Amino acid sequence: MSYSLAIFRSCFLMFVVALVFVVLMPHCAEGQTVTEPFLKRNLGFRRIDVMALEGGRTVVRIPKTDDAREVVVVGAIRIRVPLDVLVECFRDVETFFPGDGIVTQVGLFDAAPSVGDVQRLVLPEDDFKALRKCRVGKCKVKLTADRLEEISSLDRSRPDHERKVRDVMVRAFVRYLRDYIARGNAALPLYHDKSEPLGAGADFAALHSGSRQYLGHDDELFEYLALFPRLAHPDIEDIFYWVVEEFGLRPVTSVNHMMISWGAIGDIPVATVAVKQIYATHYTQGLVKLAMLMPASERYPQRGTYLVLSLRMRFDSRVGGIKRALLKRELEHTWAMHLEALQEKAEESYREVRVASRKDG
Repeated sequence: MSYSLAIFRSCFLMFVVALVFVVLMPHCAEGQTVTEPFLKRNLGFRRIDVMALEGGRTVVRIPKTDDAREVVVVGAIRIRVPLDVLVECFRDVETFFPGDGIVTQVGLFDAAPSVGDVQRLVLPEDDFKALRKCRVGKCKVKLTADRLEEISSLDRSRPDHERKVRDVMVRAFVRYLRDYIARGNAALPLYHDKSEPLGAGADFAALHSGSRQYLGHDDELFEYLALFPRLAHPDIEDIFYWVVEEFGLRPVTSVNHMMISWGAIGDIPVATVAVKQIYATHYTQGLVKLAMLMPASERYPQRGTYLVLSLRMRFDSRVGGIKRALLKRELEHTWAMHLEALQEKAEESYREVRVASRKDG
């Protein structure tokens, strides 16, 4: 081959590659025309954050808050499963959440909650110790006044004291949930564990208002989150569950309302999973968790799904100075570990399903 022919072929190949790049570049960028601006505008992501997601890295941020009792953490990860598969993972709370580095126990409530739904719950030993000393206005476990009075009236010398305490707690969980399902936010507990009672309803209202930026794409879910059960919506799925999580100095048992909604950003389908805390034994007066699930690229679905997971918490006292700095460091580590555990579980589950389907086929 002559030298001039080799040069011609080399130049021609470079021209073809450049032409393909020019033709495909708008389509590759098309996958980011809606999702990337939304991540930047609504969630405060930077271009470098989006690039990190595309590169398979985990992004975690701790935004500043104006309220000294409020703490926010936002994390994102790209999971190599389709959007609808990841939604199914979230729906299966009893399988998906345990082993994520935070959740140690979890169970579902039926449509008509009963004590039987909580039979598998093992209350943390620290709670039994704390409840032996509890009275209205002074307790290390969050409860309403009537439940604190019921527990303090039990005979501590009886050998079945712990069983009776557990019975009171389990009935309380079911009662709080039933009341919430019937009356919504008006039924959120008024905690009497401190000298000044604190109501969870007011704290949820503040958290809900601050969640607007994360739900700018789904006005219906934003309203439903606040107005349940007065606002009915056939396309929003309700799931109620209890969970024990390793958080802070002691495990936290909580009762929660999960809502799953489908929406869109432009023409791109987006799913949102909202979790609203109805009751918790420790620390938080209110908690709202939002999981936004959106295709990493609408042109190339095999690139997977972005999971953007935010958590807004309002504590029962100020979180400032050293306490906030330590909590921030712990959250940055824990939230990244949490996201990566969910990624691993979702991708492993998806691989197993695909292998099984190939064998069946």
